[in-house]
Amino acid sequence: MSWVTIIWSMVASACLTMAAMHLLIWCKKRTAWASLLFSLTAVATAAMAFYELRMMGAETPGQFGTALRWVHVPAFALIVGLVGFVQIHLRAGRRWLAWTTCAVRAFSLLLNFLMEPNVNYREITRLRHIPFLGDSVSVCEGVPSPWNLVGHLSLLLLV
Repeated sequence: MSWVTIIWSMVASACLTMAAMHLLIWCKKRTAWASLLFSLTAVATAAMAFYELRMMGAETPGQFGTALRWVHVPAFALIVGLVGFVQIHLRAGRRWLAWTTCAVRAFSLLLNFLMEPNVNYREITRLRHIPFLGDSVSVCEGVPSPWNLVGHLSLLLLV
């Protein structure tokens, strides 16, 4: 087993452990919405680690594009969870900005499934294999999509 697989699996396991703990807290105290949102964020992070492993192990541009398309689902959940956690637990941020951030990310997710291969690229032309942590991982080369800026805008709003 490679170091990449071990490290990404450990990160996902730690996230799922934290998610389970906070989900139990929420189950015992249904008013602890911050714990539920933290759990959502941790599960989303673990799911993103899974799709990142799929991308790094992709053998064809199609496999890479599919994994990159599906990583946007947990990325959306991660942003919604973070925004909600900040609003509820920290009582910080402007509510209109929180809703705008989530709406822009939802629009990016919608675009992601309407475009081929995904919102990040118009076309994935080839995969390169680069050494990383003693293993060979896939990275893609392609024609970037201008719609990728919608996702970037949601991250800018998150900050």
